[in-house]
Amino acid sequence: MRGLNHLGAVETIYEEECEFSSTSSPSPSPSFSSSPASLNSRVKAWSLKIGRETDVLIRVRGTCFRLHKDRVVSQSSYLKRHLTETLDLTLSPPLNITAEAFAAVAEFCYNGKVQMTPGNVAEIKTAAELLGMTAGDGLSHVAERRFREVVGTNQECASTVLRSCLPLLPEAETTASLVSRCIEALVCNSVHDVSCLNDVKEMQPRDFVTVAESIGRRLENHDVLYKMVDLYLKGNKFEEVTEEERNGICNSIDCTKLSSERLVECVQNPRMPLRLVVRAVLVEHLNTRHSIALASAQRRQLRFESNGGRRRSMTLGDFLRRDAALRETEKLRTAMDSTSARIRSLEEEVRCMNKILRECEAKEEEEERGVVRSERSASFHFVAGETENGRVKKGERYSVSSSRIQFDANHEARRSSFSVDGCNVNPRTSGTFGRRMMIGLKNAFRVPNSAST
Repeated sequence: MRGLNHLGAVETIYEEECEFSSTSSPSPSPSFSSSPASLNSRVKAWSLKIGRETDVLIRVRGTCFRLHKDRVVSQSSYLKRHLTETLDLTLSPPLNITAEAFAAVAEFCYNGKVQMTPGNVAEIKTAAELLGMTAGDGLSHVAERRFREVVGTNQECASTVLRSCLPLLPEAETTASLVSRCIEALVCNSVHDVSCLNDVKEMQPRDFVTVAESIGRRLENHDVLYKMVDLYLKGNKFEEVTEEERNGICNSIDCTKLSSERLVECVQNPRMPLRLVVRAVLVEHLNTRHSIALASAQRRQLRFESNGGRRRSMTLGDFLRRDAALRETEKLRTAMDSTSARIRSLEEEVRCMNKILRECEAKEEEEERGVVRSERSASFHFVAGETENGRVKKGERYSVSSSRIQFDANHEARRSSFSVDGCNVNPRTSGTFGRRMMIGLKNAFRVPNSAST
């Protein structure tokens, strides 16, 4: 077998810039165990084994990898599909894969092994999914096992993985639900404390919507999701999130999966959009009515058993159940009073909004009427006495067609209009305004003048 130098193989497999033939290599992220030297040695060893130099060039965010086509296409369906017609391929963009993650992917293609830590497992898992390395023994399954081990270890490891996922959104969530699974692991033992989710405030609204929808599908109880949404809105300065973005973020919350405490909190939370508040009010009322009806039925059953029915004395359990039912009823009534106050406040806001809308509409209508009146007055002027042969004079023109004449009955009140035939009306025959109007009406309805005498 010929030596590597006789094959003309390149000395550097992992190059910072493709344009340079430098033997220097970039320092990878400390969280990655796959180093340029390690990958170079793997590639050189394979070149010696098969007696052939590298034949493909893969560019990842300004970094070039000179590799063997047969090794990478054997593991990646994506690379197999795209390296069919070209041997020079750029991955990022469009794929959201870092150079460090691809270095680990490339090393796995050569020896089937890769070391993963809490800092890189999310990047490797995402890269493996995007590259289609999903075979039974592929990198995706290896990374999945490591992800579950790391996330399930403790909250510190889960937080590390969550932070590493944020630059990979939305792919980290859409490919393997990594972010939502990290959040689920963080809150599984602390349902009433979401302070461990402070990192979610760094997400963009569109990415947060993707994560929230995924969590909503995974969880049966949406209390954690509601608290996470509230934390996000509070941490991102409520005024900076648009109404449309708030609606999109909160649409993932299913009010039927919220506890009574969260429903009451949602109704009274000024950060929640009106659409969600209305849904919460309706669900809360339905739950309250059901609980009150159930408590009343239990009290009636207890009275029946103690006073009539079976004629037996109440046991300690009966007393405890009755007291619990009474306390629950009182609690529900307090919640209903609080909800009713919130509803009245919302109704008052709606009434104020309707009033403002009506005033704006009235103002617009008045302006439109003013424009119409000015246009009509500019287009036609009737001057009493200026007629010629029964024709009304309109500027310098005469018209024998029907004319529309406006009469102002009160000179300051509402105006009414009617059409008369210009050839049948002679304004000089009337002495008063009322008589002229009567003549015009009679002519309009074809009533002879003799009928009035």
